[in-house]
Amino acid sequence: MPAPRVSLLRAMPVALGLALVAGCKGTATVDDPSIARLAIVFDDTMGQASLGSEAKRGAMMAVDEVRGDFRAVYFDDRGARDAATSAVIAVGFTDSDELRVALPSFAASGTALVVAGATDPCVARLPGGELLRFACFSDQMQGAAMAEFAHERLSVREAVVLFDARSEFTGAVGAAFTTAMRGLPGAKASVVAFSSEFGPAVAAAVAKGPQAIYLAALPQDAPRVVEALRAASFQGPVLGPDSFDEPAILGAKDLGRVYFTTHAWLGGAGDPAVESFAMHYRQRFGSEPTAFAALGYDATQIAARAIARAKSGGVVSRETVARALREIGALDGVSGRIAAANGVELPMKSVWIIEANGGTRALASRWEPVKVPDPACGKQGGR
Repeated sequence: MPAPRVSLLRAMPVALGLALVAGCKGTATVDDPSIARLAIVFDDTMGQASLGSEAKRGAMMAVDEVRGDFRAVYFDDRGARDAATSAVIAVGFTDSDELRVALPSFAASGTALVVAGATDPCVARLPGGELLRFACFSDQMQGAAMAEFAHERLSVREAVVLFDARSEFTGAVGAAFTTAMRGLPGAKASVVAFSSEFGPAVAAAVAKGPQAIYLAALPQDAPRVVEALRAASFQGPVLGPDSFDEPAILGAKDLGRVYFTTHAWLGGAGDPAVESFAMHYRQRFGSEPTAFAALGYDATQIAARAIARAKSGGVVSRETVARALREIGALDGVSGRIAAANGVELPMKSVWIIEANGGTRALASRWEPVKVPDPACGKQGGR
């Protein structure tokens, strides 16, 4: 099993690290200084590709829809340094480990960043954190939501948390679930860690005889660990975080009952904006969108608003766009209402819980946790 990748954000030649998309200046060139650049930064080729590709697609849809007075330039996460120095604002990241490594580049350039899916509130407390705005909820919210759901709806009283000890995200979201579960009436949660070889940890977790196993794993590893749990004869529900919201989990026919938390439900009728987004996504890409596409779309809409607000003041620069980003109010996006609560860096949004079973997916619940654990900044991270 490959180790989780934390990118080395090495400088890349701009010609290799980006692709030009939309603007409304007609024949303006890439180097035209009169055109504000919006950098879009997602890992869509390596460890986070199943999430980053979706987020990038959502961002592309927003760029085409807004058609604002800016030019969108696309980077993978290894080009974050170039993104920070070449744009007035950026959108990106589905992983907090990657965001932590990239943040110094944005801080050094003073470039604001709208974070799509990195769910660790502790990153916002690092130097440069004041430049960040988040479209996603926190690890603590999704861990608490799943614990309460499992306790109330699945009658789980004994759970094992099986987490990847190599990742900040998995440690943080696993800790949030553990804390929340232990605070519920009659509930118990034990913890088992794994690293590159997960077989012994799977055996140890199953041997405890839990009613459910909360698997805090990265997207590239989650399907294989679930398969190993089933091979070890665990028949109960496997619970997971938003890293499960990717094609290998959604399309698998032999993983049994899997429940995971995510940022939006795009498979049902009801909200016209959500239905329209999902329809246009299917038409353009020929597949079903995940919540990360919705996050990429919403984050890009926020960034475009910041550019437009700065332009209305007469000057578009990193400083004016960063100020505009701080001044923008709530956005009712495809992934829900995006507005940070007082004293909380990440939005207090509803958590969607999805059941994936036999290659199908269905909405299990829309959950707002009663009690959200405080983040353990300095001890554990998040995605």
